[in-house]
Amino acid sequence: MTQSLVDWVDRQLAVDSDLPEDVALLVLAALEGDDVLREYVEGAASVTRSDEPGEVPEAEAKGVVLTSITVEGFRGIGPEATLSIDPRPGLTVVAGRNGSGKSSFSEALELLLTGDTYRWANKSAEWREQWRNLHHPTARVSIGLVEEGSGKITIESTWADDEVQATGRAVRSQTHGQPKVTGTSHLGWHTALEQFRPILSYDELGGMLDGRPADLYDALASILGVAQLGDAMKRLKNLRDGLRAPMTVAGKRRRELQEQATGAHDERAKQAAALLRKSSPNTGALRALVTGSGAVDLGPISSLRSLTSLSAPDPTAIESAVDRLRTAKNDLADAGASVSQRSRDRLRLLDQGLELHAHHGDQTCPVCREGQLDSSWAKTSREIADRSRREFAEVEQAHQTFELAFDSLRRSLTPPPHALRTSPVSELDDVVLEARDAWARWSDVKVTRDAAGADVLIEHVARTFSDLTAAVELVREQATKQIAVLDDDWQPLAAAIAAWCEQWDECSGAEQMVKDLDTAHKWLTANDLRLKNERLAPIEEGARAAWHKLRQESNVEIGSLALTGSATRRRVKVSGAVDGKAVDSFAVFSQGELHALALSLFLPRATLAQSPFRFVVLDDPVQAMDPAKVDGLVQLLGELAQSRQVVVFSHDDRLPAALRRSSFDATILEVTRGAQSTVTVSTAVDPTARYLADAHGLIKEWQDGRLTEDDLNRAMPGLLRFAIESAAKDRYFESQLRAGRKITDLEREWTSTHTTKMRVRLAVFGEQPSEPLYAEWVRPPYRKVALGIVAGGFHSGLKGSSPEDAHHNAKRLVDDIRAGAR
Repeated sequence: MTQSLVDWVDRQLAVDSDLPEDVALLVLAALEGDDVLREYVEGAASVTRSDEPGEVPEAEAKGVVLTSITVEGFRGIGPEATLSIDPRPGLTVVAGRNGSGKSSFSEALELLLTGDTYRWANKSAEWREQWRNLHHPTARVSIGLVEEGSGKITIESTWADDEVQATGRAVRSQTHGQPKVTGTSHLGWHTALEQFRPILSYDELGGMLDGRPADLYDALASILGVAQLGDAMKRLKNLRDGLRAPMTVAGKRRRELQEQATGAHDERAKQAAALLRKSSPNTGALRALVTGSGAVDLGPISSLRSLTSLSAPDPTAIESAVDRLRTAKNDLADAGASVSQRSRDRLRLLDQGLELHAHHGDQTCPVCREGQLDSSWAKTSREIADRSRREFAEVEQAHQTFELAFDSLRRSLTPPPHALRTSPVSELDDVVLEARDAWARWSDVKVTRDAAGADVLIEHVARTFSDLTAAVELVREQATKQIAVLDDDWQPLAAAIAAWCEQWDECSGAEQMVKDLDTAHKWLTANDLRLKNERLAPIEEGARAAWHKLRQESNVEIGSLALTGSATRRRVKVSGAVDGKAVDSFAVFSQGELHALALSLFLPRATLAQSPFRFVVLDDPVQAMDPAKVDGLVQLLGELAQSRQVVVFSHDDRLPAALRRSSFDATILEVTRGAQSTVTVSTAVDPTARYLADAHGLIKEWQDGRLTEDDLNRAMPGLLRFAIESAAKDRYFESQLRAGRKITDLEREWTSTHTTKMRVRLAVFGEQPSEPLYAEWVRPPYRKVALGIVAGGFHSGLKGSSPEDAHHNAKRLVDDIRAGAR
């Protein structure tokens, strides 16, 4: 059972209680694709979360196996040659010496399935263009397969006769019962070939761990089914960066405007600089500042604006006040001609006496101290006062009117306003001073509150008012000009700030979304390796199991595999130990161990249940392995062949030899190359039988007259020696390995034993026996004769025995060795 990627992420999101719901939904939207994420961010789509994310059965892909590889005019193969493979689980070894054409079959398969070969991947154009066979003009490769439920599938590539690029081929495929189609996309293997590549060449085997650390990381990560996670991270990052880009530009512009405003002399610019200094400025305050709707409390602008609104007293009002005072003064003079001031004062004194009596009753007159203020006096006095008031009413009204007119005009002579206290800019010093002086002269007058004082006041107004109005008008004009000068410097900056405010407000609307996208991206990044390593576990287990078989006598132990790092620092960390000391680097591995480890990583990956390929093709995996690991490889491949079709190309006889020693069945096909790159494929027998058959074939050719007796005598001893030594080696290794000896010791002992006689002794006795014991074993005449022929005749030719007898005696000796005769 395995949990789907989306369900796994959904469950982790639910566990992470600190993650806001909006961020969790962004993560899930990103997993769905570019369109869903964009529409979700724009509010045009919704994302729902699974109520019960769980595990789903791990699907096993529909299986496909190989049936044949046909090659013509490609690499080392000229005329058409076909490698037929049983379409079933099992182990097939394709053997042949270097240059026999066997690797041309594996490279043709790799090119046909993947479109390229690892052999050419990093080579120059010269390598990539030398793919045609020199002896055959037509180039074609074809593979046959069988797919469960579909039947036979054929894939074919052909090249034009003048095509120089191997990749410039035409590819056609056909499923049984269906017409041929161009390409292979309908087979649905493109992703599987990347994730579960079933072909491993010697070059790729060596380069898997020698390349960049990121390459192995990518190779393993590609099969873990988490490409969707990487794509989601890219989507989140791209969208975040796309939304953040205008904010970045606006932020840079803010700093530029702030520096520009700081360097300006205008106090509006200085206030703008203070606002722009914040990373998130108050654009409302900035707009008010640049449009003039916001008050500027400091600097010359405020004072200049005060001066532009400065005004002298209203001329019409002043003129009206002067006229009223002049009229009131004249009316007062006319009324005063008939009534003396003394009479008016006496009436006033009488009114005061009446008021005193009304409040305090009868009493002695406080003025003369002789008369009495009583009710009789009060009655008489009221009658006199009423009569006097009627006589004085006109005069009294004239006095009141005069006083009001006098006070009104006098109050108009206000002191200089605060705006004229100082000049805001040096350019206005003179006019402000002149206006202040004119206003001071206007307000500076001392007069009495009578007709004479009224004349002085009227004359003062007439003398100073015109100077005042002219000075104030000049101040207003000059202040307006100064504001215009400052505005000319300020307006371009103000316009730029206003435009920036629009840009920033638009960006600010996306600020929270950028933060959420960034949080979502960081969450996925933090959980990426954890998910990958969870899914790496089956491959890790398979790699350890494979290494356990391949390591044989290696002192290197493999622990865990883990994907670590990110971006350019991603790599596969292998923990293990050498002689018990912990290591986490490939550098401590020998070349053979690196090849074995690479194979340990490749096989579990290529044989996962999700792969549709039920075959594995290995080209020369034995080449860099020591003998012990070859036996381990046979065990590994033999067990794998119980459920997979395993095809191994090898020029090394150690693999067939190890197979003969093992209990695993295998089909061994032999590839040979003749003149004009004519390649044949035949089912091989074991080397011993082949050497005897070749010797018998020479006898037949001699008997038929196609071979001279001298040639026969020179060739026979060598073939018989090869047959005897081959049988001896098989018996020696089989018996000694069964006894528990190390294969490396056996290899060393065998190669250090040089003569056929001594090697037969090793095979029969497991060691070099005493001479009497050996003499007893060779007592049968055919044994001694056969050993004598191969010992002396190898250099001097066949003597003293007919070819037929020599072959018969050698065959009997081989049979005894194989039978374990003592």
